[in-house]
Amino acid sequence: MVPADPDATRDSEVVPPMTDVPVDTEPVSRSRGANLNLWLNLILVALIICIIGVAAYFGYSVYRNRQTDLSTTAAGRLADVLEAQVRKNPNDAVLRVRLGEALGGMGKYTEATAQLNAALKIDPKHVGAFVDLGLVAMSANNLSAAESYFKKVVELTDSSQYSAVNQSREVALYNLGMIALEQKRNEDAAGFFKAALAIRKDSSDTYYQLGKALQAMGEIEGAIQQLEIGVQFDPGFAEAHYFLGQLYKENKDDVNASYQFAKAAELSPDADPPREALEAYGPAAKWVEKARASYTAGNQAEALTFILIARNLDAKSIDAVKLHAEILVKDNKLKDALDVFRQAATLDPQNAEVQAQIAALEPQVAALQKQEAAKNAKSKK
Repeated sequence: MVPADPDATRDSEVVPPMTDVPVDTEPVSRSRGANLNLWLNLILVALIICIIGVAAYFGYSVYRNRQTDLSTTAAGRLADVLEAQVRKNPNDAVLRVRLGEALGGMGKYTEATAQLNAALKIDPKHVGAFVDLGLVAMSANNLSAAESYFKKVVELTDSSQYSAVNQSREVALYNLGMIALEQKRNEDAAGFFKAALAIRKDSSDTYYQLGKALQAMGEIEGAIQQLEIGVQFDPGFAEAHYFLGQLYKENKDDVNASYQFAKAAELSPDADPPREALEAYGPAAKWVEKARASYTAGNQAEALTFILIARNLDAKSIDAVKLHAEILVKDNKLKDALDVFRQAATLDPQNAEVQAQIAALEPQVAALQKQEAAKNAKSKK
């Protein structure tokens, strides 16, 4: 694949993400709102650490969307330990919340809710209990109850500076955004996601969902901007790359669209949508031919566009790489051309034509770099 820049060388069952999209448009599911069991299982890992001696207050950052191997038997043993502790300390709200989380991780949502509500009778302002109740309500598709719980979290954390509480606030804001998105309250959703990002600026999931909200509002450029930020934080986010491809396609930018589809296909090779999106462009050879025709006709900009699409469709096409370099030479972008010819040499080390082009360009690029260095030195005096 080549970069889009033409001048470069370039989280009862939990409901799915509230922007539940048919399988044929989503190659990978990454949303942390998509799986309460996963979220609660992640909490169980932290709880195990707490049980064996870490006395720090349990922070709610552990919901993040990473796979965890925790067996039902282990979860059951943990719940047994916590139940014993709760019997000894029935007025300990934190223990009841932890037990509620353990039970939730086992899929025992009724029992989990009972423990969380018991915790709130002891401590009516226990932020973690409201977070967990919101997630359990979402698992039952009771969005109005979930929204109420998450809004309570936002209310309770409005002026707090403690990081664990801020993390809970971010979880609540994110899920409020997911609920609003499901209900097609897109402006509200965008506001919640932006508020969540003000707390945690590196959450690729939130950028992705914000992009969804902006797209629904007709703000395609804004959606693209948010997704581009998201994939910078998580380059392996295949679903975001695919969505970016869709947005660029909607924006009639086939260079960036084909690049993002190819990136998604590379990251998620078993997913059909990215592969099908690439196949819709046809073979790379067709685009090489179109690029050569435009190049011959003197239409450099069109030729460059076509050849970049060709390279995105087939990153190993030596014909596409060579023509790309030739176009750059014609545009007097010698350093970029040299870089592309070197890419061609990597693909075909024995190609005499490519080696000759490299040999011819290297002294020219060196001279240009020397001139540029001298110019910069002079400007600093």
